Amino acid sequence: MTAVVSRLARLRLSSWLARLDFEPLAALPLLTLVLLLTATPDQWYLRGPLIALAAVGVVNRDWLAKPVFWYLAATLLGTAVYLNWEASDNHKYLFVYWALALCGAFSLPRGEQAAALAASSRWLIGLCMLLATLWKLAMPDYRDASFFEFTLLSDQRFAHFTAAVTGLPLTALAENRALESLLREGHLVGAAVESVRLQSAPIVARIAWLMTWWTVAIEGALAAAFLAPDRPRTARLRNALLLVFGATTYGLAPVRGFGWMLMLLGMAQCEERDRAWRPLYVAAIVLIQLYTLPVATVVQRWSQG
Repeated sequence: MTAVVSRLARLRLSSWLARLDFEPLAALPLLTLVLLLTATPDQWYLRGPLIALAAVGVVNRDWLAKPVFWYLAATLLGTAVYLNWEASDNHKYLFVYWALALCGAFSLPRGEQAAALAASSRWLIGLCMLLATLWKLAMPDYRDASFFEFTLLSDQRFAHFTAAVTGLPLTALAENRALESLLREGHLVGAAVESVRLQSAPIVARIAWLMTWWTVAIEGALAAAFLAPDRPRTARLRNALLLVFGATTYGLAPVRGFGWMLMLLGMAQCEERDRAWRPLYVAAIVLIQLYTLPVATVVQRWSQG
């Protein structure tokens, strides 16, 4: 009886794992649509056409493998960036490049599409991380850790993390955000100020220093791993690094769009020999989504009765 139960359990596990063994060319376009629909442009005249295009792609799956579909998506996304270049988040540019990568890959013969998409994805990740590392090293207010120190004290997304590791009360951090808003927008209401003093603690500077150089180290390592020649050992390193980056970075700064995009690129760059890594990227996407849940807020309100 025990042997039968064990065999059934193994068969069920094998069946479950088989369902996770998917083909990127089939899964990536659909996952990309999900991502784009969670980050549609603010302009109604661009958001409407993009949602309509996505609906057509969901109903007619064959269109997702046509270059013209992704050319239209890239055009809409690129127009949104062009019209709002001064305020567009970095990952919005990456959305455009990814749509163009899909367009280019699907314009090739079927047998060359996966390899082209994998190569494009490696270049996109590698260059993204290289430029991010160089920019950080070039900025004095990043190198001296003041960027992260200010972020920890005034950014709503980091509030619960800051409170947990520094002991600063959430009320003090809320007051910091009010002061930061006054410094930035006070002149609009006749209350212009030239400087403010944020509430802090000695440990904040040390945590900011660690975050500063951890970010430089892991982004620099990712740039080197993804721009290096493609070899099995290098592939294992870059997949592990990217998954660690996603699991650690977006737990503190839940920027879902950027996190999802990097995990999609990670999934796309997996060669056939790396197919075991693909389900881990799906799990990372789910984890990044879970990071956006207001768990800390719920716990805080529950503890306050």
